[in-house]
Amino acid sequence: MNIPATPCVRMGLLLAFSLTAASNLTAADPTPSIDSQHTARTEFVQHYCVDCHDGYTQEGDLNLADLAFQPADPSNLRRWVMIFDRVHSAEMPPQDAGTPEQETRDNFLAAIAAPIHQTLRQETRTLGRVRSRRLNRIEYENTMQDLLGIDIPLQEFLPEDTYHNGFATVAQAQQISHHLMEKYLDAADASLDEAFRRALDGDSKPFRHTYTSAELGRQVGQRDPWHVGDKTIAWSANLVYHGRVPETEVRRTGWYRVTLHDAHAVNVQPGEGVWCTVRTGVCFAKAPMMYLAGIFRADETPRDQTFDAWIRKGHLIEARPSDHTIERVRGTGLNNYRGSARDKRPLPKVPGLAYSSITMESIHKAPAREDVARLLFGQTRIDRNLSREEIAALMKRFATRAFRRPVTDQAFAPYLALVDEDLAAGIEPRETLKRGYRTILCSPRFLYLSETPGKLDDHAVASRLSYFLWSTMPDQTLMAAADAGELTNAETRRRHVQRMLDDDRAEALINALADQWLNLREIDFTSPDAGLYPEFDETLQQSMVDETHAFLEKLIRDDLPAANIVDSDFAMLNERLAKHYGIPDVHHQTIQAVALSPEHRRGGLITQGSILKVTANGTTTSPVIRGAFINERILGVEIPPPPDNVPAIEPDIRGAVSIRDQLAKHSDQTSCAACHIKIDPPGFALENYDVIGGWRTRYRNSKAAKKGIPVDPHHQTAKGEAFDDIEQFKQIVLRDPEQIARNFTHQLVTYATGAAVSFSDRRVIEAILDQTQAQQFGFRSLIHAVVDSSIFLNK
Repeated sequence: MNIPATPCVRMGLLLAFSLTAASNLTAADPTPSIDSQHTARTEFVQHYCVDCHDGYTQEGDLNLADLAFQPADPSNLRRWVMIFDRVHSAEMPPQDAGTPEQETRDNFLAAIAAPIHQTLRQETRTLGRVRSRRLNRIEYENTMQDLLGIDIPLQEFLPEDTYHNGFATVAQAQQISHHLMEKYLDAADASLDEAFRRALDGDSKPFRHTYTSAELGRQVGQRDPWHVGDKTIAWSANLVYHGRVPETEVRRTGWYRVTLHDAHAVNVQPGEGVWCTVRTGVCFAKAPMMYLAGIFRADETPRDQTFDAWIRKGHLIEARPSDHTIERVRGTGLNNYRGSARDKRPLPKVPGLAYSSITMESIHKAPAREDVARLLFGQTRIDRNLSREEIAALMKRFATRAFRRPVTDQAFAPYLALVDEDLAAGIEPRETLKRGYRTILCSPRFLYLSETPGKLDDHAVASRLSYFLWSTMPDQTLMAAADAGELTNAETRRRHVQRMLDDDRAEALINALADQWLNLREIDFTSPDAGLYPEFDETLQQSMVDETHAFLEKLIRDDLPAANIVDSDFAMLNERLAKHYGIPDVHHQTIQAVALSPEHRRGGLITQGSILKVTANGTTTSPVIRGAFINERILGVEIPPPPDNVPAIEPDIRGAVSIRDQLAKHSDQTSCAACHIKIDPPGFALENYDVIGGWRTRYRNSKAAKKGIPVDPHHQTAKGEAFDDIEQFKQIVLRDPEQIARNFTHQLVTYATGAAVSFSDRRVIEAILDQTQAQQFGFRSLIHAVVDSSIFLNK
């Protein structure tokens, strides 16, 4: 029997054709406009700029004497936009070079702006402002799960996303290759195998078992929990993997619901509790990776604690106290209580987590089997041989959902030809259907958002909305609105945005903003030095992340002003995080809004532990790293990379020389001063916060954890406004809440559309700000305004 080419080979040919066409479009270069403003530009540069920026001096690596004006060249365009911004902000020319009359300055700016706008408008008309945008890993996984009704993780099949301007949605940074296509095929095979298995064969026999304390006490290893009467106890210990439960080893990879029954704390004072973690993993040194299932606070009252977790075959449960602020027993101490000796010697006096039993049951987070079959086959009976017409109808139905728009007969013809090829080769009809689905899942029409230059059609708007707010394909309600042509109506779009923001799936937007805009995807990138920061633990880190997520969710839900990014009169805390921040009288386990007072020195995003941790290296803080982050992610001030010939500052971990002294010498260099005048102020304002976001008045060092040299946060802004601490710095920034909102709008537009805000987009951004000023630039209002903007509604 002659087997046709595999979908991988066939799709490789389709992909090669698509990429060739796309590269030809991208290569088209609009003709530059006639430079009628040449005189205004030349005279301004000659009079005010060339003394410092000629071919000999080139301050800031900028030679204006020989710089042509060619806005069609992206590199040249970036140079002239930078010049425009610095002259517009009156940063340049410097006062010692002479101050131009406002009319002269305006003429120069207009001579730059008008040709750039004309060039970019022409490029947008021809190509669109967004190149072809591919689904990133999270979007791909969510889409496949919704499309097929599966719940298996898929991100691990694909390589890491490439980030540009902080986001994984920016088309400019996305690439495709045969290697990546092979990964997509692997993911598609695994997904289809799972979906067809569930739909045709049903679920595997469900697993459910309650491990009693007697069962859990069979193991007597040093790292296993103790069997004490009718309780199982894991102690507060510094021993790795203590609390692992060998009996819970999983025989089949999948989703499980884990319940610790009657979980409570032992050896604690009345009203106190113990913060605990539930993790999964091999729990042996040969495979040290552990996966967090959840955190909770155990007190003296027994309660069931339930968590859902994806657990791999061979992995088991570890449940233990994970609070490094309480007393812990050493591993050698636990050695004294091994085996039968446990019944003869006194128990450790440190706090512990006790529970009566553990129940584990296999679950599915995906739809029921009947619903999976309906997604794959509709009402078609699949328990018999399918006809060609039935296969074609099912494939077209599937392609319409996968491509997120109706499929014309012409577009569907190549896929139907592959069906005929398979059937002619004698391939079984059900397998032919599955191969057809696989081909659809490897098509650029599925992997990319289908948009054409100009105004987006209703289905393209539906996809943009859904991937913006939910990171997945449009649901039936949104697709029905697109089919009816209703999404061109502003009021209809508004109702859908409201509906989608109120849906649980909007959590995807919160996660994306936290992980990409605020860089929390790198929360695990560094591990704080355990010698300098012994109080840091996994419970604290997870609480930090939960704080930021809950804060963003509240800003959007309640349409709070964008100024809350910098400062707020509340924080989202649980007891563990409040203790770390030094905020008393917070005793709840869940993250909740807590009113702040000035002495708490918190509020906004910039003083949250998660932000402060990802902007530190685990041992020391750097005003440069934090300052650059605050400028670019919060204030909207672009910081260019440092010159290649300038070495990085190496912190003195002994604490003998302050970072201020080091930076003072560094910033005295001419090539560094222009950037450090912007970078250093917010960086120094945050110096009272250590690498895990705790408040400090002295640096910790390798000799004395809490007796280093004093912290000095005072500085002045680039405009010469002095401040003594973070609170005064916040007040300076809050004088211009519009700039805070402007930057956040830039972030939203970049994430939602797949392209950074260009020079020609700035007018639309200002219109969005005008539209939302009455709502004090509320988060929800800004989202609505972005969706209604021409930037969002055009390619």
